[in-house]
Amino acid sequence: MKRGFDQKNVHAPITLISGDRVLETGTGSGIWLLDLSTEVPIDVEMQGTDIESKMFPAPETYPNNIQFSVHSVTSLPQAWTDRFTLVHQRLLVASLQEAQWRKAINEIYRVTAPGGWIQLFEPSEWHAGPVNEKHRAMLAALSHHRGIIWDCYKYIPQMLADTGFVDLKVIQKELPLGKWGGEDGVAHRKNLIEVWWGTKTPILKAGGFGFVNSEQEFDQLMTDLETEWDNTPGSTHTYITWCARKPL
Repeated sequence: MKRGFDQKNVHAPITLISGDRVLETGTGSGIWLLDLSTEVPIDVEMQGTDIESKMFPAPETYPNNIQFSVHSVTSLPQAWTDRFTLVHQRLLVASLQEAQWRKAINEIYRVTAPGGWIQLFEPSEWHAGPVNEKHRAMLAALSHHRGIIWDCYKYIPQMLADTGFVDLKVIQKELPLGKWGGEDGVAHRKNLIEVWWGTKTPILKAGGFGFVNSEQEFDQLMTDLETEWDNTPGSTHTYITWCARKPL
């Protein structure tokens, strides 16, 4: 998503300097930390956490100032209280239930250093045509079934304020979706359709929610969705970055 957000990794109004500490929760493959490490002094301490280590990069592939550890954002180490100059998290929309969101933001607040910044990155709306709307309705049914809030973007600003964060900064970007949008539209279509293909098993196990009745119907819906994106000028997916500061 960096290419769609002005080629920047850090959107908070902060310049990382020697001695600063950075945390990424839900780090996955650590790609954000690895990219950021090329832009900051070598003695900026960088920590990535996730609930399992299978996606962590091999130790020989990253510099010594990066460490990875297994922790949930809902339960970070007590030793990290007031530790990090910047905390980054993105794309946990499918991973956290509503109560977990509040707990996660409270934990992020606790480990952020006074005066430090956080940035959260999540998807908002995506629009095209009738196939897209059918698919959105199916995902809404899945999220209700699993206790997930796909529209977490509606609640994050208030949760940040309730926790104590101040100086909220919101950056919203509409990214093209499909061939009509050129290279960026094709790249984003590929990324997003891979995410939606990942919902196949839970949707079918739950009976399809009245939208699909078989594996073949699900596959056809995905094919039709890609076709609609490609052939609907103006089809877009919006992403939001929230930056906020922990008071001194």
